Amino acid sequence: MRQIRNEQIMFQFYQSQSKQSKKFRIIEDFLKKDTGILEQVKKDFCSKKGKFCGAKGMTIEQVVRVGILKQMTQMGYLKLYDSLNDNLCYRNFTKIYDGKVPKANTLCENIKRIKPQSWEKINRSIIKLAKETGIENGRKARIDATAVESNIHHPSDGTLLWDCIRVINRIMEAVREEYPQISFDYSNHARSAKRRRYKIVNTSRKEHQRRAYGELLKISVAVKGYGQSCIDALSKEEVAQEPEAQIYREELMHYLAALGKIQEQTRRRVIEEENVPAGEKLVSIFEEHTDILTKGKRNVVFGHKILLSGGKSNLVLDCKIDRGNWSDSETFSKGLERLEDIYGEMPQEVSSDGGFASKKNYEYAKAQGIEKVVFTKRATAKIKELIRSSRAYKRLKRFRAGIEGCISACKRAYGLARCTWRGWESFQSYVWVSIIAFNLNIIAEKLL
Repeated sequence: MRQIRNEQIMFQFYQSQSKQSKKFRIIEDFLKKDTGILEQVKKDFCSKKGKFCGAKGMTIEQVVRVGILKQMTQMGYLKLYDSLNDNLCYRNFTKIYDGKVPKANTLCENIKRIKPQSWEKINRSIIKLAKETGIENGRKARIDATAVESNIHHPSDGTLLWDCIRVINRIMEAVREEYPQISFDYSNHARSAKRRRYKIVNTSRKEHQRRAYGELLKISVAVKGYGQSCIDALSKEEVAQEPEAQIYREELMHYLAALGKIQEQTRRRVIEEENVPAGEKLVSIFEEHTDILTKGKRNVVFGHKILLSGGKSNLVLDCKIDRGNWSDSETFSKGLERLEDIYGEMPQEVSSDGGFASKKNYEYAKAQGIEKVVFTKRATAKIKELIRSSRAYKRLKRFRAGIEGCISACKRAYGLARCTWRGWESFQSYVWVSIIAFNLNIIAEKLL
C-alpha cells in the first residue's frame, strides 16, 4: 500500500506581506550588516573559563532578537511564549524555525543575562549603521533629560515597615517548615502589624497616626529580634553548610538591614518630626537603588533620571543613566562628549531646554567649535550670540521640541515610562532595550 508523506513546511520559506512582517524583515536585514553586534554579547554567555555553560539551548542571536521583540511588542514572558508558538512572523525574526519554543522562564533568564554595557554597544552599532546608510549623520543634536520610574508602590514609612515585617515573617515560616529540627524565638505579628498599617492610612488625626506608628515600630523591633534569632539558628553546625540554609540566612540579613534603615528614618521623620534628606531615605526594600526625583512643582518620581540625545532622524543617539537627582546643567558637556565618542566629532548644531543653560556650558560649547547652540529658556544674551540670526534660533528651538515627542513615544509604546525588571543592572538593561526597540522601529519606518 502506498504511504502518504506529510512534508513539513519550514517557517523561513513563508514570507508574509503584512506591514509588520515587512518591518521585521527590514530590521533583520539591517542587523545583518554588522556581524560584530553578537560578538559584544558573547562574553555575557560565557563562563569564567571562556566556554559556554549548560546544554544546547538558545543562540545568542535568538536571545538578542527575542529581547528586542519583547520590548517592541510590550508583551509579558508568558504572552511572548504563546506568540512565538503561534506567530510565524515572530518566529522568522527570532530565527526559532523548528523545535519547541523555549519556556517563558528560559526566555526571561537568557534575556536578563545580557548586561547593560552590551545593550549600549548594540545601540552604538545601530547608530553607526544608520550613519553609513545615510539615515542619521549626527550633525544636529538635541539633548533632554527625563525620569524612568522603578517598579515599586508609592512609599510611605508605614507601608515600608509592613513590607519588611511580612517578608521577614514569610522567610521564617519557610525556615520552620524546611528545618523543623532547629528552634528559635518566633511569633507571627503580621495581623497586628497590618491593623496598625491600615490605621495609619485611614486616620486623619496626627496624634492617632503617631500612636499607630509607635506601635508599628514596637512590632518591627520584635520581628527584628526574631529574625536575628533565626539567623543564629541557621548558623549552627547541623544546617550551616546546607545551600538552602545559606540562602535563607543571606535573605534575612538583607531584609533586617533594610528594616533597620526604615526604623531609623521613621523614628526621625514621624516621632521626632525631623526633615530627612532624600538621599538618606530608603523607598523600597525590593528596589533599593531607587532615587527620589523632583522637577519643579511636578509630582515626585521614584526611579532614575536619564539623559537622552536625539538626532534629526528622530533616532535616540545616546543615553546616559546615572544615580541621584543630578542637575541638567551638570551633564550637558558629558552628553556632548559621548556624542563625539560615537561619531568621532562634535555636532555642528545643538539644542536643549533651559535646564541646561549656563555660562559654563556656553563656554564649553564655544571651545568645542560648535557653530550653533540654543537653550530654549532662560538663555542669556551671551549664549544667544552663538546664533547669527533669530531665524536660526527659532529653527533650532522648534527642532528641540521634537525630542519631547521621541521621549513620549518611548514611554507610551516601548515601556520607558516604568521599568519592570528588578535590580539596578536590570534597570539599565531595560532602558537600553527600550531605546533599541524604538530606534529599530524608526529605521524600519524610514526604509519601508
